[in-house]
Amino acid sequence: MKASISSERARAKSMVFSLAFNEFYVEMSRMVTQRFDGDIDRFFILAAISVASVAQVMSDEDKARKYASIDRRIEEDYAYIKLLPLAEITGRRRATVRRKVAKLMEMGYVERDPARGYRVAKGSMADCPQLRAIFEAQLALVLRLFNVLLGGSILLPEPRLKTLQLTG
Repeated sequence: MKASISSERARAKSMVFSLAFNEFYVEMSRMVTQRFDGDIDRFFILAAISVASVAQVMSDEDKARKYASIDRRIEEDYAYIKLLPLAEITGRRRATVRRKVAKLMEMGYVERDPARGYRVAKGSMADCPQLRAIFEAQLALVLRLFNVLLGGSILLPEPRLKTLQLTG
């Protein structure tokens, strides 16, 4: 079942959606700030490295289905990203990115290959209960956000697989 919403209905719900989005942002910021000792930039840089690392794998439709669940580890090799593109993507200075990445490496989330750059360390996020809690909370918050936007249709996580299903 495909979900759709008319532009009139979306406009009518815009203030409600704006409030839900701000609640999402505040809650995510709170969780990230707690986990990363107040350093939201560190999480932002980790998120950018994560996207760069797994985007190639997840761009394949079959692999995206295979790894849709938060419980499923990606088996393929992750891609690397160099420091300069990472600084450009995040809008941070290279020195700042280098310092934050060094801390992420120290935390065990990121690994470096001198020739290829940085990537997420295999299993590092799946094995971290604090990051897993952030991902699970993020999923719940995103679902709540989309439910507000859809205005009646309800997206629910499938309890065992932690994938989405549309009801309503």
